Amino acid sequence: MNVDGQILLWIQNNVRSETLTPIVLWLTNSIPYAAGLFVVLLFFRKTRKFAIFALSGLAVCLVCNAYVVKPLFARPRPFASVAGLQRIGPMPGGSSFPSSHTTAVFALAWMSVWCRKRYWIAPLFVYACLVAATRLYLGVHYPTDILGGIVVACVLSYLTYKCLSWISKK
Repeated sequence: MNVDGQILLWIQNNVRSETLTPIVLWLTNSIPYAAGLFVVLLFFRKTRKFAIFALSGLAVCLVCNAYVVKPLFARPRPFASVAGLQRIGPMPGGSSFPSSHTTAVFALAWMSVWCRKRYWIAPLFVYACLVAATRLYLGVHYPTDILGGIVVACVLSYLTYKCLSWISKK
């Protein structure tokens, strides 16, 4: 068994608990609320540009992840490949690499870096790390799926930032 699988089994055997599971399930499903926050920020002149950039980065990352990156790798989910690993929660669709949840939340976090929104950087990265960790806890992604999501979000959010910056200067 590879290191990815060993890490997931360790989490399953040493971290999972009846108390923690409902919190993890709520957190892993909280991305629409985070996106909703950025929709609300569209209504305020001071945060409008950042919200446009963040939501655009989120959209680009999710579309590219779903239609380009995931089909390219088509990696099976860990609960289907790692003997003894049990998934928590509903059956996720699609392939495993990279994690779309991780890509989504890190798209928002990276955009705060590119837009130089220093008060947003730490909270968004903490949130992104927590959501990414939930995917491991639930047994629906390998650690390398999480790392892949972080890299995809970094690259695509940066390219989105550069494109939007160029468009906004015209």
